[in-house]
Amino acid sequence: MGGDLREEHELLEAFDSLRAALLSSDVKALGALIADEYVGFDPGGNRQDKKGTLDAYEPGAVAIDRYDVEEVQARVLGEVGIITGSGYLRGTFGGSGFEHSLRFLDLYVRREGRWQLYMSQVTPRRAA
Repeated sequence: MGGDLREEHELLEAFDSLRAALLSSDVKALGALIADEYVGFDPGGNRQDKKGTLDAYEPGAVAIDRYDVEEVQARVLGEVGIITGSGYLRGTFGGSGFEHSLRFLDLYVRREGRWQLYMSQVTPRRAA
C-alpha cells in the first residue's frame, strides 16, 4: 500500500540529511528541511515549532555529539512520508548535558519535489 522503493529511499535521504544538520548545527540546512508549519514534541512533552527549533541550533545553544538510530522504517503514502525508529542522543543545551534514549515518529510532506519534516513525536524509553 505504501510508496515505491525510490520514494522511500528519497524519504530516508531527507531523514539522514536532517540528522546530519542537527549534528552539525547547520541552521540553514535545518531551515530548508523543516516545514514552516512544523510541530514537534520533545522527550519532556514540550511543544516545538520551526522558529524555536532553529533558534535552539544557533551557535552556543544545542550541541549534539551523538545521534544513533536503529529500527528505522520508512513508508510513503502519496505526498506524506512516515519514519519510525528508535534512537539515542547525547549533547549539551545551554551548558548542561543531556542524554535521551527514545522512540520516534516523524511525519514528512513532499513539496516542490523535496521532503520536509512536518511533525515529530518522541517517547523516552526506560532503561532495561
